[in-house]
Amino acid sequence: MCKEDEHIINWILKKTDLTRQSEHFNTKKRASAFDQRKRRIDDTMFYCEKCRSIWSYVSKYIDDTNWRKYPRGLIPTIGKKRKECGDCEKIF
Repeated sequence: MCKEDEHIINWILKKTDLTRQSEHFNTKKRASAFDQRKRRIDDTMFYCEKCRSIWSYVSKYIDDTNWRKYPRGLIPTIGKKRKECGDCEKIF
């Protein structure tokens, strides 16, 4: 047997170690929490059909207007709710 080859029993013991399993499940929990957060962020973004841009509400300390536009082509428009942005509401 070569030095690099590992015996099957040692391999199984490493894979079934309790600390390794708990780390694996904790990573899955963290990933699922991020997915839930990602959905909430997507729900707060809107697509303005007049100026064809994506925008979202932001905190007052980030922007004084309480909303922010994103550059075209940066964020996909599929699945976004259609709503007029602050600029288009002022103009029309």
